[in-house]
Amino acid sequence: MINSEYLEITKEKGPFIFKDRGSKFYGYAAPFNHLEDFKSRIGHFRLMYPKANHVVSAYRDQPQKNQTFCTDDGEPKNSSGPPVLGQIIQHNLYNTAVYVVREFGGTPLGIPGLISAYKTTANGVLLECKKMKVTPSANYSVQVNYTDEGWLITMIEKHGGKIQSTSYLELISITFTIPLSTNEIFLSKLKNNKRYVDLINFESKKAD
Repeated sequence: MINSEYLEITKEKGPFIFKDRGSKFYGYAAPFNHLEDFKSRIGHFRLMYPKANHVVSAYRDQPQKNQTFCTDDGEPKNSSGPPVLGQIIQHNLYNTAVYVVREFGGTPLGIPGLISAYKTTANGVLLECKKMKVTPSANYSVQVNYTDEGWLITMIEKHGGKIQSTSYLELISITFTIPLSTNEIFLSKLKNNKRYVDLINFESKKAD
């Protein structure tokens, strides 16, 4: 698991077009949100390019999950999917998907040619993407008495956390994030405090 800042792209980009011996390669990159969205985009590109022979794709999920995937989509084994995924990793990106659509031009490129073409196309579209730094964080929700609000907010801020929302009713409801890099220390300090409160911990998430 990565606790420090990492990079991801901010929005979809493409096409980056690369040509080699008649074949055309169209590169696209998009934020990876979930698997169904990833699969939907593949279908979209098949409709968008009816003459395409292959839609090679790859993604790298958030570092907390550390999941990667790639497919050659009918190209010779490891000639296309791994080179595309390799560029995502080379650019040190997470939560990122890349798609390379190929229209065959009649001349076989051979394994080295395919590796070079898919790598060049993936690299080209990723170079064009705007990137942002992301801090992996744990997301919490808690209810406290009015007398405990001040010390809890001080604890959150001291450990680099951010308040997401606050509502004032009979109790104060606070949602906040704590960077994973300081999360263990935060929980330890919280539990050792005589005014310790129970936290509801949601799935770890990214925070800009």
